[in-house]
Amino acid sequence: MIHGSAADHTTWSIQLARGLKERFSLIAYERRSDAASIEEHADDAVGILGDDPAPAILVGSSFGAVVALEVLRRYGPRCAGAVLIEPPMAPTDDMPAASAAFLADFDRKIATEGGPAAGAMFLKTVLGETAYARIPMAFLERSTAKWEQIRADSVALIAYRPRYAELRAITTPVQLLGGEKSAIYFRPTLDALFAALPDARLEIIPGAGHMLHAEAHRRFAEVVTQFAEEITGQT
Repeated sequence: MIHGSAADHTTWSIQLARGLKERFSLIAYERRSDAASIEEHADDAVGILGDDPAPAILVGSSFGAVVALEVLRRYGPRCAGAVLIEPPMAPTDDMPAASAAFLADFDRKIATEGGPAAGAMFLKTVLGETAYARIPMAFLERSTAKWEQIRADSVALIAYRPRYAELRAITTPVQLLGGEKSAIYFRPTLDALFAALPDARLEIIPGAGHMLHAEAHRRFAEVVTQFAEEITGQT
């Protein structure tokens, strides 16, 4: 389970405490803060699996979904499948996955108001004002404090290209997930991935936003369980 930006392994707290925990062996870890690229993060994710020969199902949220996709590209045999929650990539290879203009705004916010204020700006941009207002204070303080991680992730995304034509060679089953209330820019990327990946399915979760694994955790658990049963033939 690979977390996104402004987050850590606790973003999967509901899954680690109940639901999926009862059906699967779960691994949630902290992404390395000094990894400079998507490729390095993908190498780290595979390293977490160690020498276990059993293929794993990857679950990635946001930036973590981009990492999971790169694991599929580079280490396909290690993966039984992947669940990708709204990876923040461009829908074509003609533009960067993250906006250089946003990074410039982020840096200006750091310079004028400090890192946590820049972290708050990021969360408002990704989640929207309404969802941002509902974030519990303890989680908000922990997330905005991760502004250095947010910046490093943004730099890595700017340098990354999905290479959609190459994705047609990935035969690993993929479950794409989006939230009905998420920002509109996530949907074109989900559609592009659905068209490019040979064995993909796409579901939009009603009433949920970008943090759908927390906002609609019951449906999320159902989707992951159904997907796992489908690709492994086990119930």
